Amino acid sequence: MKKDSQPVERTDAGLLPCMPHVLLKLLTMDEAEPGGRWLQAIGEDPALTARIISAWRSTDTDSNGAPASIARAIAALGTDRVRAIVRNAAIQQVFSPFSSHPAADLKKHWWRAILCANLAERLSLRTAYPHPEEARLAGILCALDPLARWAASFKKHGEIGAGQAEGVLPQNDLPPRIAAGLVLEWRLHPFLADAVRYHQEAVDQIADAHPLVRIVHLANRLANYLTGAEPLPLDAGRLFFGLEAPDLEPIAAAALQSAAETARTFSIEFEEPPPVAPEPPPGERRLHRNVLAGLPLQAVDSPVDAQIKLDLAREVRDLALMDSLRDLLSEANGLDEMLTKCAEGAHMLFGLAPPLYLVADKAHKLRAHPLPGQDPRTLELTLAMPGGRSLAALSLSKNLPLNTLSDHAGTVLDRQLSRLLSSSGGLYLPFAANGTLSALAAFGIEPHQLPRLGKQRRLLSRFGRACAQALQSGMASGTQNAELMREKITAMQAEARRVVHEVNNPLSIMKNYVKLLSMKLEDDEAARNDLRIFNDEIDRIASIIRSLISPAAPAPAADAGIDINAIIRDLIEISSDALFAPAKISVKTHLAEDLPPISTQRDKLKQILLNLLKNAAEAMPGGGTVTIMTRDKVNRDGRPYVEIMVSDTGPGMPAEVMAHLFEPVTSTKGGDHAGLGLAIVNKLVEEIHASITCISEQSGLAFHLLLPRTIAGG
Repeated sequence: MKKDSQPVERTDAGLLPCMPHVLLKLLTMDEAEPGGRWLQAIGEDPALTARIISAWRSTDTDSNGAPASIARAIAALGTDRVRAIVRNAAIQQVFSPFSSHPAADLKKHWWRAILCANLAERLSLRTAYPHPEEARLAGILCALDPLARWAASFKKHGEIGAGQAEGVLPQNDLPPRIAAGLVLEWRLHPFLADAVRYHQEAVDQIADAHPLVRIVHLANRLANYLTGAEPLPLDAGRLFFGLEAPDLEPIAAAALQSAAETARTFSIEFEEPPPVAPEPPPGERRLHRNVLAGLPLQAVDSPVDAQIKLDLAREVRDLALMDSLRDLLSEANGLDEMLTKCAEGAHMLFGLAPPLYLVADKAHKLRAHPLPGQDPRTLELTLAMPGGRSLAALSLSKNLPLNTLSDHAGTVLDRQLSRLLSSSGGLYLPFAANGTLSALAAFGIEPHQLPRLGKQRRLLSRFGRACAQALQSGMASGTQNAELMREKITAMQAEARRVVHEVNNPLSIMKNYVKLLSMKLEDDEAARNDLRIFNDEIDRIASIIRSLISPAAPAPAADAGIDINAIIRDLIEISSDALFAPAKISVKTHLAEDLPPISTQRDKLKQILLNLLKNAAEAMPGGGTVTIMTRDKVNRDGRPYVEIMVSDTGPGMPAEVMAHLFEPVTSTKGGDHAGLGLAIVNKLVEEIHASITCISEQSGLAFHLLLPRTIAGG
């Protein structure tokens, strides 16, 4: 019996890299967009398609012989499950080694996948094949083979140049037909598996095979033609379906145009023009390809690609922040506590003071709901839903965050709200989700906050939806569903453990690369020092992540022999570009050179100092000076301490704010360098058995941190 020339190999579809442009579009696109464009975009990436099909077939084993398609898989999984798959793919993409590699190779594989999918679908329509969606799925799955080869090359050999992936591994090291192996693993119909498996088989071997096999083979050959790899495949067109050049050229042109439109949708850019197609065999006429001019064949890196990767990383960061917010809100019981937690989240994410809430009632009106300490007469304020000319009403009708300083001055009501909040202007954020408005949060804002809030506009909307979902859930369930909430938290913690496990993998890879770079740069002391700092910060990230899934774990033992001055120098170096340089802030240090190594918790001390430096920088948006000083042998109540002082030249702090300095969500009004960050500082200071005081003067603010002078080994 003749041995099958196309072996298969089983692999994990979740290991294949997705196109960051597609992931970003899916994360930022409105799921309710007309025409189902969000769901349609899911099927425009081969690796993401493989994840969706894999998830579908892992739970739905009854195929009933119906043709497979990405639409069928999405319908079976449901929007929530698909959204979770997209989010996990984005997280993995950002933290994977592929994220640091130029996008050129990945774009090349993506482009061919979209071409094959479009060609297969159009050929199925031209030949009256009854399942065009199945043909499209088969076309895009064929791209998994070269994509898997490139991924294997990257993992085996590391960083490789654009366009070199196919030649990195020796031929006998290339993986077998991975796409066909996946289709078999998913228990899809054998016709689909064969179409993927034999899409590069000789023409005479599949001349009488199932139509889907022939369609996908011809689609693959036409993709070769469009990318300049071979002449128009008239041999296959004629033998399979009796198609001549006038039949094939329009199909190719239409598929090319559709693929180019898809690329533009995702902001995927390519270099042009394409290479010239090979000369046709003697006696065969050259086909006119003017309709294909400008084919984006050779992908190149561009500023757009870099921005896409950066934006995707920010989206993943925002998703993580929303998960943290949900954890915070899940601890609340009752409306007042829920609104207070929302206020804490707003300060943590955006630096906003506690808002005035207007909460929806059964009469379809918004009534003011003052928090403890706010003016009780605000209860007299109401806002109709819908209606009204105020900016608050406009924010409700558009379900968008709007502010009176830049969007619209508003009416007398808007000015009243700003005065009640003791601020120059107001920011309105609707709490709406699932088609239901729960509340409107009116925040007091100052002009200097506008640049930051402008950049966080999308995160603001997400924050509003998350708060609305929490309010709706809390109002519906009540305290009798506390057990269900605990189960939800348990499930979230289990998911967090899984994500932490996945995140630890790229962190380990990063540490390995840092180690390799250190070895290569052993003669460059400055570079090795930078790498050491980077390695320490990776360890600190890993420690913080681990603490998220084990908050009740025993406190870690103190680290012995901590060089406080070295920690301060490292923090200044990593904070300079992000915190101080943009605001033209200078940093001065007066470090006692005779400080002994002491025993304390290194990571918590770093977090304390980083929060103090951040507070100092935020207190001086127009520039100034941060001073850091250390002193040894400071005596307090007969006990020796090491002192660290962090001071700024900002405007200082009002007495009423100083009275509640280390309490969560303290409003600073004139300066936003106090609040939740200092509450965290206070908690960490207690955990390392230290003490902290603050002195506010017209010349600025100074924090004095006293660490017990516990000498390592003493």
